[in-house]
Amino acid sequence: MIKILDVYILKKFIITLLMSLLTMVLIYIIIDLFDHLNKFLDAKMPLIGYVLYYTLKIPEIISQIFPVVVFMSLLFTLGNLTKYNEIVAMLSSGISLLRISAPLLILGILLSIGHFFFTEKVVPYSSRKHYESKDYYLDKGSKFHRKMNEFVYQENNSIVYISSFDSKSQIASGVSLQSINDGRIDFRVDAEKMFYKDGKWELKNLIRRKFYSDSTGYEKLDSISLFLDFEPKDITEIELKPIEMGYFELKEYIEKKKNLGADMTKWEVEKMSKLSYSVISLILILIAIPLSTGRGRSSTSVNFGISVGIAFVYYLLIIMFKNWGAVGQINVPISAWTPNIIFGLIGIYLIRRAK
Repeated sequence: MIKILDVYILKKFIITLLMSLLTMVLIYIIIDLFDHLNKFLDAKMPLIGYVLYYTLKIPEIISQIFPVVVFMSLLFTLGNLTKYNEIVAMLSSGISLLRISAPLLILGILLSIGHFFFTEKVVPYSSRKHYESKDYYLDKGSKFHRKMNEFVYQENNSIVYISSFDSKSQIASGVSLQSINDGRIDFRVDAEKMFYKDGKWELKNLIRRKFYSDSTGYEKLDSISLFLDFEPKDITEIELKPIEMGYFELKEYIEKKKNLGADMTKWEVEKMSKLSYSVISLILILIAIPLSTGRGRSSTSVNFGISVGIAFVYYLLIIMFKNWGAVGQINVPISAWTPNIIFGLIGIYLIRRAK
């Protein structure tokens, strides 16, 4: 049963969380704006471009900073309660630290679940629209377009369609090239594979069709070399990013790529990280409770310093283990979950010690 004390603590925490989240998002946008301002000005981006670019990026920003904002907000909330002896009064009246923490721990579980569904449903859609607006307003000269993991290149009378591209091996699969003259297809080439070599693209296992007014010429070839006005890096730059897919969508994408023979270790790590990253909020709450209630009357600056320091170490471990997993030095579950296990054990230890 929720008591007045629970509502009081939760209300203070939620208000602090919302205010902190709003502040951090604004700071992020301002820093990013100044960092890319020259690029925006060079592209002569209109006001609506700025609005769309950053409005559509907000869900991605929230997803990235949410765990540390939760941690910081709880440190501030409980730190202020401790500073004005409200926590001491609760403990003196016979209420245990675990009972005081119960609503916060339950909220932490709900926040972690909510974060997962937010990154599953909202972030992928907004991120795709964000990158579409970036392509429209900033990369106006780009001749490449994409839909999911498919690529289309168009210049003058030529169209190249690529169904899949492996950025690691730099091999394109499911390639179709069409030449159009006077509104009709002049010829078409369909190739199983295509890779870049010595400034040209080499197509393997292909069929070439030549379309005449009254007939179609058909030819099967082992390979041909063509000069196309793009390189592998041009495809990689617009390749679909993990942030643009939810967990289940990413899982399907990985299976499709594996069937084409691509090494998807890095993407497996990203997929598992979507689960592990959502749990960070709960783990940081476990750490924040004993830290903020056991240090007496700590100042706001001290709470801020502690939150930044712990978050920095946490995120450093996440990056390190993800990189190790991506290159195959450790297996995928270990790379995604080890930082959470380390800090989760630290949180449990601190709470047991505080009791």
